[in-house]
Amino acid sequence: MRNIKEEDWRYFKVEAVKKGMSLGDFFSELLKGYKEASKNPWNKIIHGKKLLTKKNAEEMHKAIKEFRKDFEFR
Repeated sequence: MRNIKEEDWRYFKVEAVKKGMSLGDFFSELLKGYKEASKNPWNKIIHGKKLLTKKNAEEMHKAIKEFRKDFEFR
């Protein structure tokens, strides 16, 4: 592999040693975990692109408060 930061490579090797694994086995375990995590549909929802900006969300929240107040909702 190319273009791996030295700090990241050192961390990778240390973690493999901590688990008592070869670098190849540790890489395979990490890849397996990544594949499983990418299958979880909630990842796209939680970590995906945001649909609203913070400003839009605040405006919607304000409008909802006013609507609830007008109709005497709590």
